[in-house]
Amino acid sequence: MKEIASGASLLLLIQGVGGIINRLAGGGPSWFLVNYIEALQGYEIIASIILVILGAIIGVGSLKIKGKDD
Repeated sequence: MKEIASGASLLLLIQGVGGIINRLAGGGPSWFLVNYIEALQGYEIIASIILVILGAIIGVGSLKIKGKDD
């Protein structure tokens, strides 16, 4: 479970930070999730910041989960 939470955290952080950079650099075509959700058009930076925050929360939570190596 710890590995899944860590992976999800990393994925959300990459999507969030990458989405912010993409938007600030002109918002060209990319593989960032926020660009493909119609309901978030116009709110890409806010949505990307939320992804970063969620990734950080899940990452901190994954540190508290006892895994095989603990």
